[in-house]
Amino acid sequence: MKNNANYVLVVSDGHETVNQIQHIFAVERSFALQFSNSCQEALQIAGQNNQEIDIILVDNKVADATSLETVRRLAILLPSVPIIAMTEQSAVNYVQEVLLAGARTFLTKPLNDPDVIGAVHQLLQMESLRRSRQAQIDISTTLPKCEIVAVVSPKGGAGTTTLAVNLAVAVRERTGKGVVLVDGQGSFGDLATALNLQADFSLSDILEHGDRMDADLVVGVLSMHSSGLRVLPSSQKLEDADRVTPEIFDQVLGILAQYNDVIIIDAGSIFETQTAVALTKAQKILLVTTPEITSLRRCGQFLRAAEENGFPRQKIQLVVNRDGLPGGLAVDDISQSLNMQAALVVPDDPGMVTYSLNRGVPFVISSPKCVASKRLFALAETLFPRKQEAAEGEQAKNLFGRLGFKLRGSSA
Repeated sequence: MKNNANYVLVVSDGHETVNQIQHIFAVERSFALQFSNSCQEALQIAGQNNQEIDIILVDNKVADATSLETVRRLAILLPSVPIIAMTEQSAVNYVQEVLLAGARTFLTKPLNDPDVIGAVHQLLQMESLRRSRQAQIDISTTLPKCEIVAVVSPKGGAGTTTLAVNLAVAVRERTGKGVVLVDGQGSFGDLATALNLQADFSLSDILEHGDRMDADLVVGVLSMHSSGLRVLPSSQKLEDADRVTPEIFDQVLGILAQYNDVIIIDAGSIFETQTAVALTKAQKILLVTTPEITSLRRCGQFLRAAEENGFPRQKIQLVVNRDGLPGGLAVDDISQSLNMQAALVVPDDPGMVTYSLNRGVPFVISSPKCVASKRLFALAETLFPRKQEAAEGEQAKNLFGRLGFKLRGSSA
């Protein structure tokens, strides 16, 4: 059909949107457009032309189904084809759900010519690069498996950064694994501040290289923490938030997975385009709530959206932060409301947390014997159990150490 042109499938039942897209692509001869106003027809077109379709645009107006269902079904049918969702500027909840459904990115209406063409070109370019690299090496069969954990909350202020930082340090200390902590925000994340890191490089340096990204670059921009943890801070440039595409973030995680045992992502509470990549790539998702009704309601919405879009609930684990907050909900009530048992309950200790953040020293380091630290160490060991022989060797080492100390003490 396309005669060397890029085949774009547009799914929209909105006449104004269709007219805008036709106008935008009128002078772009390298694109061939096909329009469908319904989910069923789009699926038939996709099934018949699955080897030709390069990119799909899905409007929030579809004739016979919701746009979320349309995105989800197309993403399942054509998992390697990038999908762009189109929506109104005020539809924040829709953006969160459509990214979970499988869209790579989104555009707000009314559509802007440079934004549409730029997003389409970038997705096509990144998909071409991904396929090229996939043809060169299959990481899953040649490299050790890296486990990814995403710490996320649909409500701000739940403490994802504090928990991600302390969990990463706890995993590094208790397992000895190679751990990298990644800021999932496009810009202005807080990981470097929470660790008191004077980072020379950040995600911004990766973005500057664009298509020339390679392993040397990604590994080279990591900052080393005194705990042995390696950190990829977010950019401190506001404009970089829009430059972190799902494809770029996916590439970064893919490279980091080749050289680390564990990746912990502070996915935060602002659902950006790369958040879906973090949640999809993660083997475990720590869903953080505080004992407040607003936080509980947001988590309930998150879980329902995940279930409706076929997201595996079994990889989501509940974390209750600030347990014991005056006037707060009980953990049992939270578990019953969300139909999930809490994998981690962190007691409310604002003085310790504030002191830790202000100093830039994780509380698992500064207060290793407090209840919060003990529970994070326990979670680290549950998520990443050490091999039996390593644990036995450590036990024997500790035994001989204590014995040697006693012998030295008795000879004095």
